[in-house]
Amino acid sequence: METPFQAIISERYELLKSKGRIKTMPPHGTRSLSSNDYLGLSRHPRVIESSIRAVQTFGTGGTGSRYLSGNHPLHGELSEMTLQFKSARKSAIHIFSSGYHANLAVMSLLAEISGLVFSDSENHASIIDGLRNFKGNKIVYPHNDADFIRDSLARKPGKHPVIVTESLFSMRGDIAPLTDLLNIVEEHDGLLVIDEAHATGTTGMNGRGALEAQELPYLPNRMIIVGTYSKALGSLGGFVILDQKMASILASTARTLIYTTALPPGVLAASLESLRILDENPALVHDLRRQSHRWQRTIKNRDSFSPLIPLEGDVKSLQKISRNLMDKGLHLPVITYPTVPRGEAILRLSVNLGWGPDIDEALEKIFLSKDQGDSK
Repeated sequence: METPFQAIISERYELLKSKGRIKTMPPHGTRSLSSNDYLGLSRHPRVIESSIRAVQTFGTGGTGSRYLSGNHPLHGELSEMTLQFKSARKSAIHIFSSGYHANLAVMSLLAEISGLVFSDSENHASIIDGLRNFKGNKIVYPHNDADFIRDSLARKPGKHPVIVTESLFSMRGDIAPLTDLLNIVEEHDGLLVIDEAHATGTTGMNGRGALEAQELPYLPNRMIIVGTYSKALGSLGGFVILDQKMASILASTARTLIYTTALPPGVLAASLESLRILDENPALVHDLRRQSHRWQRTIKNRDSFSPLIPLEGDVKSLQKISRNLMDKGLHLPVITYPTVPRGEAILRLSVNLGWGPDIDEALEKIFLSKDQGDSK
């Protein structure tokens, strides 16, 4: 017989189960169609060799916080290369153990400097979680709706707003209207926080991100850039690019930097080599753009170069497609609330350069067949 405490656990479990929110790991032996390794750099020989050399030379662990024993010289090299690649040489940068840690730190920084934050309704969970502790006025605005922000600020004169947005949105694969958002923060003496997690390495002609794609300069007095090494760069870790004074505040208050073990040398070396490869070989980005455009046309019948392709529909139809792909050893799970808004469901396909003819053939058979369901 269950104890009262065990009964509470069982009740919670059954509630999650009834809502379809019990998560399981992908089965071994399948290949993911949602991988963030867009450029295949996690398997690049130069990246692997650089990581192995660093491990052999310096060992496997970060050994402690960067404020104790973990501030390896490779942090400095990676910082300089990241600033160069993101066209932000005159700014400061901090490297975190993950992109999630980076966003939590930045959202905590906002609590130090602002009383009004606008956050896009489809921002990543790391942004949402970071803003849970924000004590000021927090407004979640409709997705990519700059006019909503303008109207809100018209009713709040004299405020210095911070607008937080992804640049390439992780679920929908669309791009934020950065020009409009920048105009707003310049008009109201505010700040724009841009999460470039999925845009770095995929967006812009050279993969430098959405600022490059929209021909905007990085403005340290108006922008904070957050990014990761764990997606198109095929490694691990996050970074924050910001002006010098804000960087000092962040370094002094960010608990996810101060109290987390630093990234190990092998990971730092892998990230550094990936950036070098991408900087030397923008043809990788051009190849990804061509491949993405092909599948955007095939699956969505739209002209887009985004590697992220959402397939919307009712859950049963999407589950049918997911099962058909699984029969071919391909894993593409149905994504539901809370990752997407309540009542919605999608399959999110992430185009990768590492796909072979077998994956191409499987996708064409399923997405071009007449019996794929009622999805669109």
